Amino acid sequence: MAITITIANEKGGVGKTTTAVNLAAGLALRLADQQGPAGRVLLVDMDPQGHALLATAFGQHAALAADSLSALLIETPPPSIQRLLRPSQNHPNLLFIPSNRAAMVEAARILPTLMANETRLGHALAAVQQQFSYIIIDTPPTTGDLLINAVVACQLLLVPVETSYLGVSGLRELQHTVEAVRMHFRPDLQIFGYLPTLYEEQRSESQEILTELEQRYPGQVLPLIHKATDLAYAHSSHMDVFTYRPPRYRHSDQIASSSRATQEYAALVEAVLQRTWPELIKG
Repeated sequence: MAITITIANEKGGVGKTTTAVNLAAGLALRLADQQGPAGRVLLVDMDPQGHALLATAFGQHAALAADSLSALLIETPPPSIQRLLRPSQNHPNLLFIPSNRAAMVEAARILPTLMANETRLGHALAAVQQQFSYIIIDTPPTTGDLLINAVVACQLLLVPVETSYLGVSGLRELQHTVEAVRMHFRPDLQIFGYLPTLYEEQRSESQEILTELEQRYPGQVLPLIHKATDLAYAHSSHMDVFTYRPPRYRHSDQIASSSRATQEYAALVEAVLQRTWPELIKG
């Protein structure tokens, strides 16, 4: 049974897509030696902009509406999700569902009028839960049925938080969403942690926000992610950072290179494995 992790914050520009792409790619690298479903990761991009797919499967990220994620959300009955799965560009064990920007915008408009509108993604993913070890879901930066579907479909919520005063502005709205999902759909929904992103040591504001996060969410703040050119260049090159700055040796337990960006996202991968698959770490 796959562990489903949704990356969410109801504010744009906080590193959601960067985190979704690099967590999915890092897990795929880390699990490359595992056989069968245990070694497979699925990336789902619920943001109509589809930026996570641009970094994962550039050139194959888009499809006709009937063969894309939107069909799973609005068609009754939905198409077979098996038919839609595609291998990513750089990691054969990282799969994705192609998207269609116009169709996803239309899906966001239509979903509120449909029955079971909040649970359609979860129902679609249920058919492949046994085929992956992890499912990573990227989300749009606005409240709506696309975001709600992504939160309802997961067991764990990972919240990237830009280390600026504006960066924490979306957390209150997200907390309301989490409380509503727990009340109506998933009482077992857990927040995996808050991930400080775009951290700049030379800015006192960054340290102040980090301190505030640690006080507000004790024990839930994950190791921070610095603002890094490697992350920006990797994404503009349509790659994850592990592909852009690969490790010298491709051991499954050694996925980071000398790049600080790969080291920090590798640490996030290990944190996820430590909590959700401790036997792998110990083994």
